[in-house]
Amino acid sequence: MTEEERIKKLIKDIYISKITGVEFSLNNEDKDFLLKNKLIDNDGNLTSEGRKKIKVVLAGGVFDIIHPGHVYFLKKAKELGEILVVVVARDVNVLRFKGVKPIHSENLRAELVGAIRYVDTAILGDENDLLKTVERVKPDIVALGYDQVHDEKWISSEAKKRGITLQIVRLDSPYPNIKSRNIKNDPRFGWF
Repeated sequence: MTEEERIKKLIKDIYISKITGVEFSLNNEDKDFLLKNKLIDNDGNLTSEGRKKIKVVLAGGVFDIIHPGHVYFLKKAKELGEILVVVVARDVNVLRFKGVKPIHSENLRAELVGAIRYVDTAILGDENDLLKTVERVKPDIVALGYDQVHDEKWISSEAKKRGITLQIVRLDSPYPNIKSRNIKNDPRFGWF
């Protein structure tokens, strides 16, 4: 591993620790190096200089029944940056926006998404405010799936009001007919 790769890995670990709340500790040598180069502050938080060293992508969805379309979407989202944070919709929001409860609980869906190799971390979204997650993650890029109903201009405008400048990328899919809803409605679903 080169020195630059090692530094990026440390910065990535610090970043993920801060947004997930999972503790990460640096050894003294690494901490001194990052402090000396102004990549972290005395409290171990990334400085703006440290944060510039990584490109963070935020993607989201329900992910109730993981299928090839989801995996393709997450792979393409990961290709946009170094860190892919995936926000998983809360059960209450799935019910509110789709009119049905998900088959799998929000915690199980987050665990499943987090197990996909392209995903650096999966977190649960906010129950009331989509932009609170954007504030928490502070992504450089928001990746949207081809069929997600979120309005790019609204996300960009609302993020800007909260002091966050980001790029929005709408990804397409080679599997537009593979959707969780279609799988659930297929008579073969549940045959086992």
